[in-house]
Amino acid sequence: MAEGGAADLDIQRSDIASLLKTSLRKGDTWYLVDSRWFKQWKKYVGFDSWDKYQMGDQNVYPGPIDNSGLLKDGDAQSLKEHLIDELDYILLPTEGWNKLVSWYTLMEGQEPIARKVVEQGMFVKHCKVEVYLTELKLCENGNMNNVVTRRFSKADTIDTIEKEIRKIFNIPDEKETRLWNKYMSNTFEPLNKPDSTIQDAGLYQGQVLVIEQKNEDGTWPRGPSTPKKPLEQSC
Repeated sequence: MAEGGAADLDIQRSDIASLLKTSLRKGDTWYLVDSRWFKQWKKYVGFDSWDKYQMGDQNVYPGPIDNSGLLKDGDAQSLKEHLIDELDYILLPTEGWNKLVSWYTLMEGQEPIARKVVEQGMFVKHCKVEVYLTELKLCENGNMNNVVTRRFSKADTIDTIEKEIRKIFNIPDEKETRLWNKYMSNTFEPLNKPDSTIQDAGLYQGQVLVIEQKNEDGTWPRGPSTPKKPLEQSC
């Protein structure tokens, strides 16, 4: 038995080998594991037929899962840029990740790096794990200097984003709001399709989104919405 009451090494090896072959399905969650840690684990469990001479040797025991090599310094969820699948990290489905954590735990102070499977392609659809999320800058219409940055999946909807913004800025559920795209030219475009995804809406990295609250008298600070024509920012 491995330390911490982990399953027999043969069981670990066969379970993870099987789960690595899992097909990608839209909406499923997969987890990143640092390749360095995973290679050490493979040695320990004798994963490869040609590399079994250290199997079970405590000198190669991998210890808690350590993803620090994938992360920017001081940020538990921000990945380093230009990471490459299988070279820098491997991807495991939820069941595989849960098994590894139950056997080895996760390094103290770290959080799981969970990512969704999204569908890509205009005509020929294919699934891939969305490793790098889209960073959006969020603010209120009344105070656009107070910008909060959050990361979202391309599969997240406008409704999901709006709920997150309401939470950030403590906007009551009963308060009527509108969401706007703000462009560099101070042009504003309404985001009025709540079921539309980030991908559908064409939102890009660093896009500024502005939430506007309805006035008590029933008017809107930005005036009437004109979906087909961007609004110029009022002075």
